[in-house]
Amino acid sequence: MSTPALEGNRMASLLQAWSLGEVHSVTEVAGGATNWVCRVEASSGVSFLRLYRKADRRTALREHGLIAYVRQRGIPAPLPVLSLAGETVVEREGQLCALYESASGLQLAAGALSQDQAIAAGDMLAFLHAITRDLPDVGYVRWNLAWDGPAWAERLSVVERAILSCGVSSETDEWALRRLCDQQRWLRDPACLHTYSPAFSRQVTHGDYQHANLFFDGPALSAVIDWEQAAFMPPAYELVRAAAFLFRFDPALTRAFVDAYVDRRRMSTAELLDGARAWACFSDHHVWALEEAYLNGNESAKRYIPHLPFRPFMAAWSEIT
Repeated sequence: MSTPALEGNRMASLLQAWSLGEVHSVTEVAGGATNWVCRVEASSGVSFLRLYRKADRRTALREHGLIAYVRQRGIPAPLPVLSLAGETVVEREGQLCALYESASGLQLAAGALSQDQAIAAGDMLAFLHAITRDLPDVGYVRWNLAWDGPAWAERLSVVERAILSCGVSSETDEWALRRLCDQQRWLRDPACLHTYSPAFSRQVTHGDYQHANLFFDGPALSAVIDWEQAAFMPPAYELVRAAAFLFRFDPALTRAFVDAYVDRRRMSTAELLDGARAWACFSDHHVWALEEAYLNGNESAKRYIPHLPFRPFMAAWSEIT
């Protein structure tokens, strides 16, 4: 995947928007699945340049406002860097971008967190939800949990044909093919729910609280990045979603994460179950990684295809909680 501004004068022009001093190197960060990200090393230090795939200034500014809000209240969220013009969003030659402080600590692979790190992640998410509880909805994502089952099954057929036409050449391809066939079978099952209305209230949430956006310094969570997908959803929905991405149904780690959350921010069994059912409806219809990887040529999306059999979410969740 190539970025639109990684070479020569265009990159130099973009970086001149900030006071960086001498730029020593610009390296694309592998794994950016929704935007292009480059590590910038300059005499001023290390920072990260995000080049937005979609030139949506309003969304970028909303994200930056949320980052500033949570940072002021104790969440370790790297701030966007002000440009020479005093702005956090820069647009040049049709390219929208923002520069961010470097996050401290290390990112860990999915399933690689220790029990102490799982506890730290659960505690931080509860703290985050407590801080954002009373924020108004100013245009955040509101997931409508309703799908046309047959249409979604057909979307998986399109992905299947794309994989087979190119040939199955990797372990990820094999798992993708196996998972989509099982998912398609479930979507056609009369027991599969295609709509769900959460019973508990919504609030501002991070929107993508998962391993790629968390940094750890030993057992401590040291940074939470990428607030672009902030959503107005029930906290329990995000809690369950995060557990699914972070721990891939590991019972001990999932329980440690959820217990740490509940220790800081009380949540009833009924609320947790409501969140699980809401995420289950979304998860069972989730096709983004498959379509991004095999229809849109986004190789980075393949890391979100688990090397595990597909199971209806509630069937797996009920075994670990």
